[in-house]
Parts: sequence; structure tokens; C-alpha cells
Amino acid sequence: MSQPVLEAALKPSAAESYPYLPARMWTTARRLAELVARYRGIPAETVDRIDRVLSDRDFMFRRGGTAEVH
Repeated sequence: MSQPVLEAALKPSAAESYPYLPARMWTTARRLAELVARYRGIPAETVDRIDRVLSDRDFMFRRGGTAEVH
């Protein structure tokens, strides 16, 4: 069974706030949330709630490829 993967990219206008992330580079939202959480010292279990870590103000979102769900 496959499920669409949520992808995210840092908006160029927010690049100054996230100097450790490249702007406009699409990757899984989960991976970006992990990086942002780690940088901010947020506990790993918070990453399950991507919307609490990545804001619409600073990040763009799209549905990407698919991931196998087991």
C-alpha cells in the first residue's frame, strides 16, 4: 500500500531565520521537521506533529511521491 509523502521547502523570505537550511530545496516534511526540532532543542517525539514545528509562514508544502506503508 502506498501513501503520498508530504514535502516541504524553506521559503527564501525565511532563509535568514533558518541559516542551517537551504532555501527552496524540497525534501520530506518529516526530515525538515526533525532538523528544525533538533536545532531548536525540541524533543524528538514532537516531530510527529509536523505542523507544530514547520509553519506555513516559513515553509512551502506539497504532496510528493509515495512511500510504502506497512
